[in-house]
Amino acid sequence: MACLGLLVAGLALSPVRLPAMQCGAVRHSQPVLQGAAPIEEAYFTTASGLKYWDVKVGDGAMVEKGAMVKVDYTGKLTDGKEFDSSKGRGPITFELGAGRVIPGWDEGIQGMRVGGQRKLLIPSDLAYGVNGAGSSIPPDSDLVFETEVVGIASGLEAVGAKVPGGLPNLVLLSLLALSFVPYFLPTEIRETIPGFT
Repeated sequence: MACLGLLVAGLALSPVRLPAMQCGAVRHSQPVLQGAAPIEEAYFTTASGLKYWDVKVGDGAMVEKGAMVKVDYTGKLTDGKEFDSSKGRGPITFELGAGRVIPGWDEGIQGMRVGGQRKLLIPSDLAYGVNGAGSSIPPDSDLVFETEVVGIASGLEAVGAKVPGGLPNLVLLSLLALSFVPYFLPTEIRETIPGFT
């Protein structure tokens, strides 16, 4: 059913658009964060248990599996304690669906549009599970992420994002590889290279 309400004003019918994520969403009124006042956010619950709510639907390209997405985020525990944020550092770039991030991100970011903002409520089994992550994320912790897709990387930026450490490490790796090329040349050619003995 389309998300279209009708207002009757006299004999005229005027279409009224409802907020995008409220249509067909499972409406929850329990607090998203422990100790917080109940809020009326409409969010979807997926088959895996991931919950998401589009705070703002972007107007850019839709991100799909395999895309090199650039995401700004803030991560919190369910008690509201912030454990990580890209704010001030710049967005994280990763290949969507490749397992480079927690499963809740691979599932929760897919389908967003560039410019979109989405809140993810990730159960522990789609996050860090029984191991937790360092001292910031205890074992079996459900996580709350406020995310924004700021772009889709392409070209050299996308290639660099696939290398651990990003573009700087890709450049260093390339230079290192090139420094070994003379060793694979025939001896008569190596002897003609200035400074190579």
